[in-house]
Amino acid sequence: MDRLRTLALFKTVAEMGSFINAADVHGVSASVVSRAVADLEATLGVRLVERTTRHVALTAEGRGVLDQVAAVLQGYDELMASGRHGANEVTGEIRMTAPLSFVRSVSPAVAGFLAQYPKVSVDLQLRDAPGDLVQEGIDLAMRIAWDLPDTLIARRIGSAPLGLFASPSYLERKGVPQHPSELGEHDCLRYNGFGKSVPWTLEHPGTHERILPNVAGKLVTNSGDALLAAAVHGAGLVVLPLFLVAPAMREGTLVQVLADWHSPDLELFLTYSSRRNQPKRVRALIEWLAKHFESTPMDPTHVIPAQAGTLGGR
Repeated sequence: MDRLRTLALFKTVAEMGSFINAADVHGVSASVVSRAVADLEATLGVRLVERTTRHVALTAEGRGVLDQVAAVLQGYDELMASGRHGANEVTGEIRMTAPLSFVRSVSPAVAGFLAQYPKVSVDLQLRDAPGDLVQEGIDLAMRIAWDLPDTLIARRIGSAPLGLFASPSYLERKGVPQHPSELGEHDCLRYNGFGKSVPWTLEHPGTHERILPNVAGKLVTNSGDALLAAAVHGAGLVVLPLFLVAPAMREGTLVQVLADWHSPDLELFLTYSSRRNQPKRVRALIEWLAKHFESTPMDPTHVIPAQAGTLGGR
């Protein structure tokens, strides 16, 4: 029998002085109540009640146990009430990770969330490795990838268009490629953040031509920011998300090349350890981020000067 139920039955017997009356209160038979009290006596190793044909009286030990049982049951009731209240209130701390390159995108979203939910705090760790959610106690991790392993619980909340970019100084020195087949003649800065060097894929939406150019270069790194900095300083051509290069394009330190050729969009995911019994604060942040990136897509082309995409392919 459930231990809390056993304690509750004993408490009612003690208060009413009767197995039968206690049974009526709990909707069970008198034999069930009697067996529960006997089981409790056996567990504690003391006699709790004196039984007569008409009445049940507590022993001295029973009176002492009753006080403790009442405290346990009251504590349980308070715990349940507190849990129900907490479950309905958006409060507490959320531990979250996001890629380093997301700082300009995720920080405004989190700031808006905190303004909406003042009783919540967010511990936001910016790093490219998401880590072990369970082992590190992470509630939520933002990931950017073309896809994720089936073993991960994830929700897609947006996409990040990619483009091919270079600095004006590099293009003046090496020339502007007019077709993806020419990329093998250039210094190409490559990303290997998914455990291996990521191949470049370029597609032409008009002709449906798809090319995987044979690219090579002197820099391979797992950091989008490192690739961006190297490209700005004229180290070579680079494929990066538009949201990451938008500031450099506004400043004129990077321009888009082969603008008519597109790379498959990266997908933006939120990953978490379980869908069951998520704290309300975590569910609220998931919905907030999903709505934020739906209303603020990670495609900043509306703020990029038109002439930035005119080199090569146009």
